Amino acid sequence: MRNKFLLTQTLLSSWLWSYRTEGGYDDFLKTLDRKPVQSTRAMLDGNRFENILNSTLNGAGISPDHEWYRHINKLCSTLAGARQQVKLSRDITVDGIDFVCYGVLDFLKAGIIYDTKYSETYMTNKYLDSPQHPMYFYLVPEAYEFQYKICDGKYIYTEIYRPEDTQPIEKTIKYFMTFLERRGLIDIYCQKWQSKY
Repeated sequence: MRNKFLLTQTLLSSWLWSYRTEGGYDDFLKTLDRKPVQSTRAMLDGNRFENILNSTLNGAGISPDHEWYRHINKLCSTLAGARQQVKLSRDITVDGIDFVCYGVLDFLKAGIIYDTKYSETYMTNKYLDSPQHPMYFYLVPEAYEFQYKICDGKYIYTEIYRPEDTQPIEKTIKYFMTFLERRGLIDIYCQKWQSKY
């Protein structure tokens, strides 16, 4: 039986952001080595926002004086009835190497994948180059739309992507493996990311 290697959008995102942020390459190396990365305030705020949203969707109350009350309620009206935290995996072979793509969708509803984010700053098309929607379209081939719902504390912004306008995840995987090979990182990846399935 041939080895399979795990791929997540988190790993691919860490790689793509490695040269865009200060300390990004070091964080990528930690992610590649499966070591914990120090949580930033932005990451903690994002987790808190997601937890409050999921709790509210599951019936918990939210006080009208809560800082995110209006935004959480607006998202709840869109996401009511959606499946939450959907774990999916799917095999893929690229250049003769077997991978297992794995992801946890925030929400899935009627053919639309929703991903909610909290970010204090937002620019149009912020997630255009993200590997998340290509990966999740691969995991849910019947989905016809992916929506990022981004809250900055004042507004909710929406970025919409469709499969026909999205570069297939295979291309990103090819670039990723070429990068690892050129940097001498293939052995670390193969050792740390071998799939159990």
